[in-house]
Order: sequence, then structure tokens, then C-alpha cells
Amino acid sequence: MSLPDPSTLVPHQGDALLLETIDAVRPDGLDASLHVRSHAPFARDDGALPAWMGPEIMAQAVSAFATWRQGPPYRPKPGLLLGVRRYASDLDAFEDGARLTVTVRESTRDESGIAVFDSVLSMNGTEVAQGMLTVFQPEHVLETLAEQLA
Repeated sequence: MSLPDPSTLVPHQGDALLLETIDAVRPDGLDASLHVRSHAPFARDDGALPAWMGPEIMAQAVSAFATWRQGPPYRPKPGLLLGVRRYASDLDAFEDGARLTVTVRESTRDESGIAVFDSVLSMNGTEVAQGMLTVFQPEHVLETLAEQLA
């Protein structure tokens, strides 16, 4: 099975899109990967990506999974990152040129569209960061926002 390009699953474009490939998809999550690029947004002078960017990489993987689950044609929908819990990194930065793999697995979801994902980042095959992301994507995002603003 051919997996789609992350640019079709995540609303980010250009340098804001950090994911390069979708490597595997499961019923409860996915694996994606990227190479740390010295020209990436927020890269340090030495080309490394600060470890505090880990939750953004994880959130992009969650977004890709949410769009994948909807099925083709893929149309990313707005969603909100409500919180990051227990994010910890063994490193202060991910080195320039390193291959990062992100694994996200949905552990819970409720009827309102709130879900929790367990997330792991590995660098060159070694786990280096983990955290839990709480996200919100209601069924009809735009209608829900319009109701709340009215």
C-alpha cells in the first residue's frame, strides 16, 4: 500500500511542514519521519533543532493521522493542541542531519472530539523523547467555532 505524502495530510506547508514521510499507519496511530535540516524554522546556529520542537513534530504526526483516518480525498481539518503532558527529552537538541522518527498512538478519545496520544521520538533508531498530547477536533469544527462566537 502506498502511503500519502505528509503535505497532503497536514495543513502546514513549506518550511513549516517538518514531516517528510509517512512510514506506517495503524488503526490507532502512525509512524512518520524527517531529517533535521539546518534551515528549518527554529534551528539553532549549529543546525540542530531544539528539543522543545519535539511536541510540534508529534502534533504534526497526530494531524497526519487524523486526516488519514478520514480517508481520501485527504483534506486536513483544523484542530487544536490542548496540552502536552510529561514531555521529556534526553537531549537538548536534535543534531543537524539526524533522522527523527515519530510514533503516535491514540490512547483515548471521547465523543466530543478530544483525544490523547502517546508519542515517542527516536533519533537514528534510539528513543530520545516522549510525551502525551491532548488534542481537540470536533466533527464539524467550523460550525462549532461559529456557534461559540455567536
